[in-house]
Amino acid sequence: MKTVIVPPPEYTEAEFEQSWRDHECHILLSHLRRQRADGALPRPLEELDQEEPAAASPIGGPSVAIFDRAALLKQIRLADGQGEPSGASVSSDEQPRLAQLRALAGHDAMRRLVVADPTTRDRLGLLREECPGFVEVIALVERAVALSAVAGTAIAFPPLLLAGPPGLGKTHFSRRLAAALGVEQHAFSCATNSDAQALLVGHPPTWRGARMGVLTEALLGGETGNPLVVLDEVDKFVTHSTEKPYNTLLGLLEPENASALVDEYLRIPFDLSRCLVIATANDLDILPDFIQDRFLVVTVALPDGAMLRAIAHRMATEILAAHGDAFAPPGEAVIARLASTNPRGIRRIVTLALGFAALAGRRYLTVEDVADAEAIVSKQGAREPIGFIRSKPKDERGRA
Repeated sequence: MKTVIVPPPEYTEAEFEQSWRDHECHILLSHLRRQRADGALPRPLEELDQEEPAAASPIGGPSVAIFDRAALLKQIRLADGQGEPSGASVSSDEQPRLAQLRALAGHDAMRRLVVADPTTRDRLGLLREECPGFVEVIALVERAVALSAVAGTAIAFPPLLLAGPPGLGKTHFSRRLAAALGVEQHAFSCATNSDAQALLVGHPPTWRGARMGVLTEALLGGETGNPLVVLDEVDKFVTHSTEKPYNTLLGLLEPENASALVDEYLRIPFDLSRCLVIATANDLDILPDFIQDRFLVVTVALPDGAMLRAIAHRMATEILAAHGDAFAPPGEAVIARLASTNPRGIRRIVTLALGFAALAGRRYLTVEDVADAEAIVSKQGAREPIGFIRSKPKDERGRA
């Protein structure tokens, strides 16, 4: 049965309608207060427009605005119905976006740009010793660092694509490079990503579960304007059938687009043109030509000889150090045996070999420990089960 609201006798019809609107407005404002931890109401747009955003701390050197503040304020006006104080025109779907826009308006858009100093060259020298298979990449970065130090400008180099077979340590090198340069790192696994657009620019508010881009969100949460963005295993960037993920990457790889990349959720442009971009790939043939053309491709060769022994020694020493002083440093014979596999295999074999040594009551590794660990790894590579129950051949399955 439909309820009919009759105005009290002492009210005219117009007065009653106004009173009822005031009552609804009061309920809405109370609801908004409950949504805020401090119980306060959203501040009027006029205050946000006149207010200078709070800077976290004074920063020296060059800096860049990572988002367009004027575009941000415009979106707030549009989202809350041209700044109507009641907020009654804001839909339930638009309220989370408006809250995020208002929160962003209180933050400083400026981020400092990292400039190279004399210690940067020293750290790159150490990285050259740690990752000898990447000397060509390091040489390229060293020249960019020298230019930054001389000119006093931000560290910058073109997007790099590190190509080579799996197990070379491409991901490890990318992370160590960020530390050597003194920049923040935002790493994304393309192999496990199911939505390229959500990764870079987000989705429009009309989409279910829409949110801002993961990359733009990471940039907002950081303190620098030229972080290292790592796109790991970019050749495995396969998402849902209706999406073309490599087309989405063009927004990041083209400087003109990256300088004003619009976040689809917030609908404001971000400046990602200063980001240092490194991608890794095992198979270049999978990547479209238009993507390869936008990278400086560096092929990482398989390490051998003294280079592989140096890698084996470093990795084994790091793994042993994680166990405190429980084990002695590895001997030359153990290092020589470890150097017969790739860097990814070394880490796995050393970890297994330490179990054999510990079970035997020894505090040092032997060649026999390494050989026993290699036997386990080789069985796993042949897909033979390690457990107690051996799987049946395909032709015997289902005969029970």
